[in-house]
Amino acid sequence: MFLILLKTLISLAIFAGVYVIVTTVADEIERKKELEAQEKETGVIKKKGMDFDNIFAVFETSPNSKKARLIKFASAGGFFVFFLALSGKLLISCALGAGGFLIPKFISDLRKEKKAQRIDSQLADGLVLIANSLKAGMSFPQTIEVMSRQGSPPLSDEFAVVGREVKIGVSMEKALFNFVGRWPKIVNLRIAVIAINIAQEVGGNLSETLSRLSDTMRKRKEIQGKIDSLTTQGKLSGVITALMPFALFAAISWMSPDIMAPMINTALGNLMLIVILVLIAAGFMIIQKIVDIDI
Repeated sequence: MFLILLKTLISLAIFAGVYVIVTTVADEIERKKELEAQEKETGVIKKKGMDFDNIFAVFETSPNSKKARLIKFASAGGFFVFFLALSGKLLISCALGAGGFLIPKFISDLRKEKKAQRIDSQLADGLVLIANSLKAGMSFPQTIEVMSRQGSPPLSDEFAVVGREVKIGVSMEKALFNFVGRWPKIVNLRIAVIAINIAQEVGGNLSETLSRLSDTMRKRKEIQGKIDSLTTQGKLSGVITALMPFALFAAISWMSPDIMAPMINTALGNLMLIVILVLIAAGFMIIQKIVDIDI
């Protein structure tokens, strides 16, 4: 009885340690983002170590290139060799190697989604800056330059791309729609670009239009925040439901290894583990889709 209790306490300590590590890494990522924003505002760029942005950027610019395939196969091979050396189970290692093949693209999509969310959150303030610049008597191309210099990244970086395209001969309408094409999931961006192009084509008070559009975006964001707060419990339930089988498997394997031995030492058990992982992933995605309400 004492041994079981001791193993349980050790398992809880391991889970707590993993939680602390994950939260620490998340805080460090946020700190680096804030530091990058400060460097953008002050113009003082500090030398950094290895940057992984270039590694995952290839999946956004050329996902079918040789470099992208090389990264995928390297990830798959690394996962396969690591888990084969760790467990000695060929079937499980092959399955995890297949998962490793998909992980770089998954991380790239996750990073792109986070960046899209930041652009969406900055868009309302960016439109206000453009509207104020128009009221000050600037032309629209000049407001793009002001936005690229005084705005916050990543939105300012995207407007800088628009400005460079216009300078090399691309029409403003085409450059703005290229901006939308890079971020097709940002609905507010598409609405703003359509409003800008219509105002430039048929005339009208563009600064007033952008100011009203900014107010609408803020109200929409406020409603979306209320919806997200109401669906937080459902999202948390999905995470707990997905993590619970892993916690139970680890706890039972630690306290009574003989019970889980057939799942690890037999081919049928390994196949069952793979099926369980697939079902857990499918259930998690379904729950997240249910509670993901967009307006």
